[in-house]
Amino acid sequence: MEAALFDPQDGYYTSRVALGFEGDYLTASDLGPHFARALAKAFVDLWTQLGKPAAWDLVEAGAGRGVFLRDVLGALERERPEAARGARPTIVEVSPRLREQQSAALAGRDLRWASDARALAPVQGVIFANEVLDAFPVHVLVRTADGVREVFVEERGGVLAETLRAPSQSDLGWRVPERLPQGGRWEVSPAAEGWVASLGPALTSGYVVFVDYGGDENELLTRLGAGTLRGFSRHRLISDPYGEPGAHDLTASVNFTAIRRAAEGAGFVFAGRATQRDALIALGIREATARAETPIEQLRALGRRSAIDTLLDPNGFGAFEFVCFAKDAPTDGLRMFAGARSDATGSGSRR
Repeated sequence: MEAALFDPQDGYYTSRVALGFEGDYLTASDLGPHFARALAKAFVDLWTQLGKPAAWDLVEAGAGRGVFLRDVLGALERERPEAARGARPTIVEVSPRLREQQSAALAGRDLRWASDARALAPVQGVIFANEVLDAFPVHVLVRTADGVREVFVEERGGVLAETLRAPSQSDLGWRVPERLPQGGRWEVSPAAEGWVASLGPALTSGYVVFVDYGGDENELLTRLGAGTLRGFSRHRLISDPYGEPGAHDLTASVNFTAIRRAAEGAGFVFAGRATQRDALIALGIREATARAETPIEQLRALGRRSAIDTLLDPNGFGAFEFVCFAKDAPTDGLRMFAGARSDATGSGSRR
């Protein structure tokens, strides 16, 4: 999975990644500026919680085509210029192809790039990652009558096929929940957990906000061991994720129990969790705007409502998870979690 996604010459993200309606999959920013405008309010809230510092970092990891960060900065400049003046925008990106698109989208702005968040230390402010955790490679484990085995990939007759072997790392077998039925599959991502832990030394004070699809361990177990590893191309599920490696996206649902464990082990404090639907509504994404008077304004208003409804769809984007961790920063009174239950759950996906 790591080779298929990140090989320097032939990996999907390094050489072929295609986002948006004309690409392989959509992100929230492809539906217009509404997601970014709502998140700009969340970032202002976090900036306020930090005491409204004159200078603060706004770091986006895995920034796609740069559209989200562009729209966030625009919203800050229009609505909270005092926060915008002190913002230091930065992108953490490993894909040269996407860096080019980000540079074009954010042309004229004073912007920093890095391949590793640790190179940015010390960060004081906000680190944001939308649909990043799901792109880290996973180990696929299977409970069998002979114990836990790992799915390996081998070549058979000129095609890639699965085979079961002993786990490649001794501790992986202990990562499978006891309730996983025999024959059930379970994904573990030490890479994602390690990346989350690496943010600890980089962030001296502030917040990390993740938005992604998945669930906690209990929610993922409701799949009865079906597993979540899948491939996507041109907005369609691929029947064989091992066919044409590097030519399409590979992804797996995020285990937020493991992510929380990694974050807290790195010195972060849990600050809140909500579904995307609850978080965006709490941030006022549905707040009324001026009445549309002309036919073209009415058409635009209809388009906005349709896009917002898609972002809030409880069977799609709306079921994504908003999860926030803090370091040397307050955790009470965050508006994005105002509408969430203390045990807020959700496990939908768009991919």
